[in-house]
Amino acid sequence: MLHHIFKQLWAQRKYNTWIFIELMIVFVLMWALTDFAFVMLHNKSIPQGFDANDTYLVTYGIYGSETSRYNPAENDSAKIPENLDLFVRKIKAYKNVEYADLTFLSWGSIPFSGSRTNTFVIKYNSSDSLEISAEAKNVRSGDFFRIFRYTSAKDNSWERLASIDLRQNNSILITRMVERGLFGDESAVGKTVMADIGEGKRNYVVADVLNDQKRFDYTLPYGAVFGTSPQVSAKNITDFAVCIRTKQGTPEQRFIAGFRKEMTGQLRIGNFYLEDIQSFNRLKEDINYSFGVTNEVRTHMALMVFFLLNIALGIIATFWFRNETRRSEIGLRMAMGSTRTTLQLQFIAEAIILFTVAVLPAVIINYAIARTGIIGLNTDLHKYETVTEALYITQDFTLCFLVVNLITYLLLAFIILFSAWIPARQASKTHPVEALQDE
Repeated sequence: MLHHIFKQLWAQRKYNTWIFIELMIVFVLMWALTDFAFVMLHNKSIPQGFDANDTYLVTYGIYGSETSRYNPAENDSAKIPENLDLFVRKIKAYKNVEYADLTFLSWGSIPFSGSRTNTFVIKYNSSDSLEISAEAKNVRSGDFFRIFRYTSAKDNSWERLASIDLRQNNSILITRMVERGLFGDESAVGKTVMADIGEGKRNYVVADVLNDQKRFDYTLPYGAVFGTSPQVSAKNITDFAVCIRTKQGTPEQRFIAGFRKEMTGQLRIGNFYLEDIQSFNRLKEDINYSFGVTNEVRTHMALMVFFLLNIALGIIATFWFRNETRRSEIGLRMAMGSTRTTLQLQFIAEAIILFTVAVLPAVIINYAIARTGIIGLNTDLHKYETVTEALYITQDFTLCFLVVNLITYLLLAFIILFSAWIPARQASKTHPVEALQDE
């Protein structure tokens, strides 16, 4: 049967050439959209490395001398830390709050921050040194890990990390990505590294290693180091806010509404007042939108759906017209004993074989496009500064290229199969005498 189909395709090569070119172009365009979707969904499937559900950011304001609420008696060096401490303690005592603590905001220390601070973590050998780029995070207390549930790579426990006092023994925490880059398969715990986490380059002892973590949903994990944050002072007091974790299952909107209603008055302490409360899930949505990630994902998804529908309609029309021009052939075959099922299978097989042949040059075109970097993503989905090994499919060019092309082939093959079957089924219902009249 295959030999007969190839002969049939060759006999109609003049008309099939245009279908061949159409299928080739469609495959290249579809591959570009599938590549984006595959990278996006693959990266989103990787664990975030922390849990931002049920977490909130509470920011405070401080009345200045230009406002009528300003109280100069509450603005001395003793009253300010006392009032701030009371501000935090009242939040900790609020209903459904599981953990709360004052947290350093600057330099991208909290999740879904719009800012970031890069540093180099350096390992010195007797004759050489290794360094890897990482984001610097500053932690004020162990409650930071209880709130966001960053986990230890050793036992996946956040309590383990929360029990480590980074101010003792000049300690630092690193992620698995940094450990792999500097020490390979060896454990980094207890080893000395050099890094700048806001106090200039200094030597630190690695106290523990965290699981890999991502900055955004659609990016790969990055390297990070966690060190101590600056102490609260009059100069940096606006660089802090209160992060809280509520008990699991607490409704977000109800909690925020209740907190604002009940705590606005209670948190007017000295010159401090409640400025705002937001969930970290909302902060994630805002940062994705502001960075253009949301629009890019929506645009590509809309294009993909629109393109798929147009491909299906276009291919259906193409094969419908192709089958209509072969009505006499259909009648002759049915008069000679071919069944409807046999005719349908033949037309579907012709379409799939023609598509498969068109895929071969299309893959070569895709390879050239991928190698030259013509297609780029604004969300940096293909740029990974701290990755030193191909740990994920999207980092292995050959594997990722083959997988995306295979997905594209299967997706389009299904559409073409369905698109060829509809007109083939309709054509096979034609009475042989009626079809032969066209001859």
